[in-house]
Amino acid sequence: MSKPRVIVLPVVRRDQHDWRIRHDRVDRLGKLALRRAGRMHHLGIGIDHARTPVLILTDDTSVTVSDHTTGEVLSTHTVDPTRTYWRNNDRSPGRWPGLLPDVNDDAEHL
Repeated sequence: MSKPRVIVLPVVRRDQHDWRIRHDRVDRLGKLALRRAGRMHHLGIGIDHARTPVLILTDDTSVTVSDHTTGEVLSTHTVDPTRTYWRNNDRSPGRWPGLLPDVNDDAEHL
């Protein structure tokens, strides 16, 4: 009787990043909800992309959202486990209070 044949498989090295892929749709206000590590996080995509079907790619440090039909990258987000809202890093943060002079302090403006 012969010995059982031993098949040696090559060692496959995994990439440094483990990607999580999800298909979803942006809500009517331009936001997405994403559960990561047991916590709910909200992603600001932009109201221009409301109701767009998207592909979400998540790894340990970033989240990338792309249009499902065209492949266009809509937003990138940096993972911050201490925050529940992750803003779109591709857009400027907008106007912040205190950065612009107050235009309503002019007496004629009242």
